[in-house]
Amino acid sequence: MTSVRAGVTVPVDPAAAFRIFTDEIDRWYVRGRHSWVDPARATGIRFQDGYLRELWSDGGHVDTGRIIAWEPPHRLVWADLINPTGRMEIEVTFRPVEGGTEVLLEHRGLDTLPPDVAGRIRRGYSWNIVLRWFADQWKD
Repeated sequence: MTSVRAGVTVPVDPAAAFRIFTDEIDRWYVRGRHSWVDPARATGIRFQDGYLRELWSDGGHVDTGRIIAWEPPHRLVWADLINPTGRMEIEVTFRPVEGGTEVLLEHRGLDTLPPDVAGRIRRGYSWNIVLRWFADQWKD
């Protein structure tokens, strides 16, 4: 398997879900030592100037993804820039369903990773956590 999928349903329309996922990522993305490239300097995350960017306390940043498709409110795709050994893409789609929006994420190109890392991602653990962070904003 060269890809993994994860999904969640949120109680807003696709336009709102896309906007909150992208424009407000720094509000819902949970900070922690496992969620940053450089945890000691990381202060935020945002989609900016065609990249998914981790912002640092010294004013610097690291680009973790390059946007290759930005199609609000339906689809977002970025190329992973962290894996130097190959090409990976993350695609997020926003589809209307009864009661809200189904947000589906597919991480492609896992065959370019070391087997142990690809195995962890294939189990879907990381992306399920990230999508839960996104969906938890609507918990009461």
